[in-house]
Amino acid sequence: MLNRLGISEQEETVYVELLRCHRMTVSDMAEVVDMPVATVTAAVARLVALGLATRDDSGLHMVVPPDVGLGTLIAQRQAALQQVQGRLAELAEVYRMGAASPAGEIEALTTQEQLTTWVDNMERGARREVLAFFRPPYVLDVNLDDSTNALPTYRYVYERAALDDPRAPAEIGRFLKSGYEIRIAAELPSKMIIVDREAVLLPMLLDQASVQPGFLLVRGQSLVHLLVALFERVWQAATPLRLTATSVTEGVSAWDDVDVALLTYLLSGMPDKTVASRLGTSERTVQRRIRRLMKLAGTDSRMQLAWYAARSGMIPS
Repeated sequence: MLNRLGISEQEETVYVELLRCHRMTVSDMAEVVDMPVATVTAAVARLVALGLATRDDSGLHMVVPPDVGLGTLIAQRQAALQQVQGRLAELAEVYRMGAASPAGEIEALTTQEQLTTWVDNMERGARREVLAFFRPPYVLDVNLDDSTNALPTYRYVYERAALDDPRAPAEIGRFLKSGYEIRIAAELPSKMIIVDREAVLLPMLLDQASVQPGFLLVRGQSLVHLLVALFERVWQAATPLRLTATSVTEGVSAWDDVDVALLTYLLSGMPDKTVASRLGTSERTVQRRIRRLMKLAGTDSRMQLAWYAARSGMIPS
């Protein structure tokens, strides 16, 4: 879970043990967590650098209370993200007010034909990667998964509200089966598509509900770099989602397409009644399916089911 704050699994293991004991030496920690001393030494040094632990002159390491250490780290990440988001709004305002950027760095696309042409060229021309934010309301009716170019990697972040669309789970499942990386964020600053870290498409208005007043095609190096940084910060804080078909008993598929949709909705925090409405079924059927998945996974609770899914590679922890 703490990997979203840049903390590795080994560092988190050491941190949790330090939380239990409050203070320990590196050698004692290495013995308890069953890791090489060098690994624990590096992990503890990282925790100290992040402000989650301290070290005295005798070599004893002491944990900083989590509400102070982790709280400060989270606040720092949130503040950095807010700064980048604020800069994005400023850039859009500069363009709308007519402050001239260097020629060719920003181009206004104001018709459906221009937008469709650009997205089509993007699909065919992407060489390395395509990054995207998806949030309602939707304006462009495009299929970013139909590219004939197999080389790029795809990383998409969906705003949680996008899951209100009943088509979203099937779309996400299709992307995941194609090898895309998908994450879910509580809120996104804007719709956005980034191609090869060279060009960015984003709406002129943050909550734009139609083609008008238009979209911005950004190609200036400094502006693209800023928007890529925004994407990476949101990506790090977003919840990874990898739902794939697997079997827990020979010849029996544990996770069918409906299960994929069901788990996607549950991960978004929807109550059973809302999930049932989205799936076009009854609340009792949803609960029965959840019990079935728990039985196949050998778990006794929904929390354990999520843990199993994470450990099996379906949902990263």
